[in-house]
Amino acid sequence: MNSNNELFGEIKGSNFNLRESIYKYLRNWYWFVISVILALSFSYIYLQYQIPQFRVRINLLIKDNKTAGDEKDLLKQLNITTSDKILDNEIQILASNILMERVVEGLGLQTSYYIQNHIAKKILYKNIGFNINVLKPNELTYNKVWVAKVENNNLIFEGKKFPFNQAVETSAGQIFITKTTGNAFNREVNIKFNTIESATLIFQSALTIEPATKEGTVLNISVVDADVQRGIDILNKLVEEYNLATIEDKNITATSQLNFLKDRINSLAVELSSAEKNVQTYKSSNGVVDLGAAASSFFNAIRGNDAELNKMDLQLGALNNLETYLKNSNDNQARLPSTYGVLDPTLLNLVQQLGQAQIRKESLLRTIPETNPIVGSLNDQIKALKETILQTIQNMRTGIEINRQELKSQSARYESIIGGVPSKERGLIDIMRDQSIKNNLFTFLLQKREETALSLASSVADSRVIDTAKGSRVPIKPVKSTIYLTFLLIGIFIPFSVIAIKETLNIKVKKRSDISMHTSATIVADISESIGMKSDLVVISNSRSIVAEQFRTLRSNLQYINPDEKTKVILMTSSISGEGKSFISLNLGASLATLNKKVIILEMDLRKPKLNKSLGIKNDIGLSNYLIGQTEYQNLIQEIKEQPNYYIITSGPKPPNPAELLLNGRMSILIEQLKKEYDYIILDAPPIGVVTDAQILAQYANVTFYVVRYNYTVKAQIQLIEDLKERNIFNSLNIVFNSVDMKELAYGYGYGYGYGYGYGYGYGYYEKDDNKKKYLSRIFNLKRKK
Repeated sequence: MNSNNELFGEIKGSNFNLRESIYKYLRNWYWFVISVILALSFSYIYLQYQIPQFRVRINLLIKDNKTAGDEKDLLKQLNITTSDKILDNEIQILASNILMERVVEGLGLQTSYYIQNHIAKKILYKNIGFNINVLKPNELTYNKVWVAKVENNNLIFEGKKFPFNQAVETSAGQIFITKTTGNAFNREVNIKFNTIESATLIFQSALTIEPATKEGTVLNISVVDADVQRGIDILNKLVEEYNLATIEDKNITATSQLNFLKDRINSLAVELSSAEKNVQTYKSSNGVVDLGAAASSFFNAIRGNDAELNKMDLQLGALNNLETYLKNSNDNQARLPSTYGVLDPTLLNLVQQLGQAQIRKESLLRTIPETNPIVGSLNDQIKALKETILQTIQNMRTGIEINRQELKSQSARYESIIGGVPSKERGLIDIMRDQSIKNNLFTFLLQKREETALSLASSVADSRVIDTAKGSRVPIKPVKSTIYLTFLLIGIFIPFSVIAIKETLNIKVKKRSDISMHTSATIVADISESIGMKSDLVVISNSRSIVAEQFRTLRSNLQYINPDEKTKVILMTSSISGEGKSFISLNLGASLATLNKKVIILEMDLRKPKLNKSLGIKNDIGLSNYLIGQTEYQNLIQEIKEQPNYYIITSGPKPPNPAELLLNGRMSILIEQLKKEYDYIILDAPPIGVVTDAQILAQYANVTFYVVRYNYTVKAQIQLIEDLKERNIFNSLNIVFNSVDMKELAYGYGYGYGYGYGYGYGYGYYEKDDNKKKYLSRIFNLKRKK
């Protein structure tokens, strides 16, 4: 079973530390809070600028009218006044520009009205108190927002007063102002004029049409608009215009058919009247009253043959007209010639399909260009139908000719028999046969005319509204929950990403793992930052502070390093200047001196000494004087007054050749002499990454402390420590992690044990320091004393 350290600390064999990764963000919790508050504030402001949009829906059933091919009624057989709807075509028609243009013009949507509130707009529709139509636009009409207000039965437009119900010249061009009901707003209204085309595109883009199901013919039509009532009116008007367009298409063919029937009936009425007069004249001039029984029987037979021959002639004429039409007409001509007299159901069905295809094509060409693939498909279909119809006509003509010849032969036989009938009666038969044929045809055409007129009068759209247009009560956008959630995530993501990027790009040492992953040297102590300390000698001046306690920890750990050595010579160095080795040296010595140990610290940085300045001690004479033989070391020892048993030898005047002085042999003599008098000797050496002094002094030290400073030492310099350790240049090389941020310690950030168990939170380690001042100092990065 894994321990808590394995779960939340460093995973053995891995550089990943889960607890460290979490604390990296927890320690910056206030940035997350600030970022989230700002993000939610921006989301609120963003929502105030948005105009709520509502969805309005209507359901439309597209009727699929199909009739049987064997119906006796010719108009139904031709299926001219009904059609089989293709749903995709109807969607294209409903979404077409021409229909939406009619909607925009009908509702006056090319002019939009709104009130500009403090932040957002309020769309106005109806009950505004006035309506403006542009009669003659100018260059500013569509490029500017205009302001108007109703006042004392006049319209104040751009600061000028204009009367209602007349055309007026304004800076927006010539406009016509109409008085309408309402004026509940009683404030200035912003007006935006648009062309019909641009307004059509705006509302067309908000329109959505899709089938309710794959197999059905119900369409779900919806529009997204800022005003629910306007959306309802748009959909109702769109369906109304669609139905009117459908009825217009259906009436085109019916009207053409009715005109043909009227012309044919008028000409046939004249012929029938002439035939009837001929019968009457023949009877009166020849005294013929009735035919004999035998002659009457043959007469009826001949009349029947003649009627059949007449029908065949009518069919042949219709076939000839249809053939001429098919050969000479273009594909854009949707009106078919009359097919009266054609009784073949196959041909009628083909003609029916041709008529449907041509009507569909003509309807589509109103909304889409002829280059559209749908139109091309219809052209191919029309061409194939024409070829099939022409072949069918040829076949039918051949059959009709054969039947016609048989009927003529039969009529000839009957006529030879009637030859025995007296010539007067035979003449009467011929006249009556002609009159009977014209009378039957006249009656037939009258019936068809009434049927066509009835069909024209009763034309209805092939659609029905299932559910009337209704709008949503809740706006579909902006969705407040989604907006707030999005901005919330952005508010979390920004500080998260900034911290992650900052950590990724960071080249400074900020945690223990930055040290331990590059070197095997032991970290013997963590010294926190000493903000607000009055003296660099914090072990004495702030004996109850966290820093003082941490130096006591370092002192305790020192006892376990080379415990056999009677006198310990401690070398203090670092990679570069400014990492706090002098501060560590000074306070470690003070901490050792509190144990009644005799301690002396040597300021070995002959180039850039700091200890004498920190302690306020004169540096007129020091180590440099001893090394060149000007004086003995006894003359250089000075007591540090703040701490008993604590002494110092300062660096002295700056020599031109510090490294050579350290190698002249007098340094080893000094160390041996001091070992006899002192329990601890601390050598505050220069940085090893800059000069070689520390390596020269390494031979005298039995303990070496290498100072690494938080957020100051570069990670690449830690590799130098491992290199020094592998080469055994320093005896007992250990690391002191200096100036660690208090928040790092408080969170136990990356340490595995941490110091955040109560320093300053109940154990009384802070003396009388002003906590508030220290907190502000940490926030504003006040100068730290090391």
